[in-house]
Amino acid sequence: MLFIQALGFGVITASLIAIGAMGFTIQFGLTNVLNISYAGIMTAGAFAAFIAEELHLPLVLGVVLALTVGAGVTWLLGRTLFAFFARRGAGLFEMVMVTLAVNLILQFGIDAASREQIYRFAFPQGTSLHGGPFTVTVTQLVLIVVAVAVFAGLELLLRRTRLGKALRAMAAEPRLARTCGIPTGRIVNVVWLLSGALAGLAGLAYVINSLSIDASVGTGFLPLVLAAAILGRAGSTRGAVLAALALGVVTEEVAAFGGAAYGSVAGFGILALVLLTRPAAVAGQAAGKVEVTV
Repeated sequence: MLFIQALGFGVITASLIAIGAMGFTIQFGLTNVLNISYAGIMTAGAFAAFIAEELHLPLVLGVVLALTVGAGVTWLLGRTLFAFFARRGAGLFEMVMVTLAVNLILQFGIDAASREQIYRFAFPQGTSLHGGPFTVTVTQLVLIVVAVAVFAGLELLLRRTRLGKALRAMAAEPRLARTCGIPTGRIVNVVWLLSGALAGLAGLAYVINSLSIDASVGTGFLPLVLAAAILGRAGSTRGAVLAALALGVVTEEVAAFGGAAYGSVAGFGILALVLLTRPAAVAGQAAGKVEVTV
């Protein structure tokens, strides 16, 4: 029975991971930047919604703020700081260090502003729904639906629109895409905004499920997002979702039988295994593309 119940929680956890991983994999697949500051963006989006909740603003406005803050901060970083270092010839490793520094600034800045406190995120959970051995709240069910909707929307965008085809062309051959007249600058702008919005949404979804928020929520959540994005292959939303499902189930099963701390260890362990077994996925996305496109 415990195994089956953990399976249900694993699907919920997978939904949270998938939202973040889909945003990360699109960004990584196009720019080739392993953006560690994605953690800080998730935290910033979550805190934007938390502030809206503290001000007793409508729930919808809180969600919009999370998306807006995530998109805005990511776009600003991408078009200024990251672009500056890319123009100066920064390679893949140098860009990782830049994003790591940005993440530390965001995390400790939010930590100072929040006075190093852990706050309760009083998001309404709705009634509990029972189906056999599974029990979920209405809000958890909504989070699953949101993850599915995000996946469907991204698949439609990438497979059925001219923008999506241009994005995939740039991810595969950026120089050839420029030569063919694809407006690469606009495509990069769209990717920064889209991935940032999904980062904000992922951070909000995470704290909605955990009902608590502090300056380290994004940093704690990032290893699972990274593992899903890398394991699922950079740029592949389908791969990210499948990897997120596997990660969600594994971490919840481990947590059910060994404790929550072991679930976290399992998440870090999976990331370590991914990095050991697929190092090329990080150093050039295993496809020979080593150009930073920002």
